Amino acid sequence: MLNPLRPRVLVAPLNWGLGHATRCIPIIHWLLEQNCQVIIGAHGKAGNLLQQEFPELDYVETPGAEIRYSQNKILFPFLLGWQMPKFLKQIRDEKKWLAQQIVYRKLDAVIADNRYGMNNPSIRTVLITHQLLIKTGQGFWMDRLLQKIGYGLLEKFEEVWVPDYKGAWALAGELSNPKLLPRIPIRYLGVLNRFHNRSNITTAPQKAHLLFLISGPEPQREIFEKLIVQSVSNFTGSFTLIKGKPALAAESTSAPADTLSLLYGEPRANIYEHLDSAALQNEIDKATLIICRSGYTSLMELLPQQKKLVCVPTPGQPEQEYLAIHCEQKKWTARLTQEKFSIEEVLTLAEQFPYQPYTPIAEPLAQSLESWFISLAGKNS
Repeated sequence: MLNPLRPRVLVAPLNWGLGHATRCIPIIHWLLEQNCQVIIGAHGKAGNLLQQEFPELDYVETPGAEIRYSQNKILFPFLLGWQMPKFLKQIRDEKKWLAQQIVYRKLDAVIADNRYGMNNPSIRTVLITHQLLIKTGQGFWMDRLLQKIGYGLLEKFEEVWVPDYKGAWALAGELSNPKLLPRIPIRYLGVLNRFHNRSNITTAPQKAHLLFLISGPEPQREIFEKLIVQSVSNFTGSFTLIKGKPALAAESTSAPADTLSLLYGEPRANIYEHLDSAALQNEIDKATLIICRSGYTSLMELLPQQKKLVCVPTPGQPEQEYLAIHCEQKKWTARLTQEKFSIEEVLTLAEQFPYQPYTPIAEPLAQSLESWFISLAGKNS
């Protein structure tokens, strides 16, 4: 039975990589703490991940299209233009789908992560994004054009939640802190992290252990995985490899020992399709060095862990290339291009890089969102 005093909130992340889903996890926990009735709206890998994290919550499949990235940033605008009809169709499908769900599920609010069609004037709608400026790799005017188009879409929402800080600790740099802001209210939430803040840890693990975290859309996710597997054949230490494939996690949580022996000569590797938040936190704690993509959510979750990072931006993704350079300049993480990737290069770079800790003063999520929830609960009472 529906409880009219408990707001019914749909949380709907984009299914382009896992980052949009993972950064919704702290939002969902906060909503549950406020006694909201949360419905997860997702599909694909994002849906699989959130279903594993919140098996007790209602889940509904959303419409969605898969994106393909070019390996060459020069081709980025052409590939983007070629896929534009698909993007526009997805927005239309999302609007139609949401209108049906509002009636069927009696929704009071929608919190959508980078899903620009998830808005409707009859309920409260929020868009989560760190990309108030989108880097195209084609210069200022192309970036500005895409920003103008994006603002036209996000200004259909009631407000925007930016998972970042203002000023010097802005993890996304000018992506989240552009000179020109949209005309609707913006809340800067700080970094959205499903893990515990480990800044108070003073003792590092005694034995060297590498953690490889693979993420992002195909085909680059698989390309990076193959590159890592080939390279670790020359590595004599221990490591953990997490493939970023939650759909397969239920079938196999770790590679068989005989397969590892065949691949690496000794059972010194742990390979997982995917791990839930608690298990992944344990792997992060064990690691002395983490190698990952420079996706925004990966950086947002890992930098507060106070671990050495080497980021390998996804080729053909100007945003990841910008974020890797930005964080390298801040000395928060080292950067290595995929074409130069090898275990030897990673270890040398990590040893020589002058790391500086990422230690902004965090504001509790409840404090950032208190006024929004009071308004929502008041409307629903």
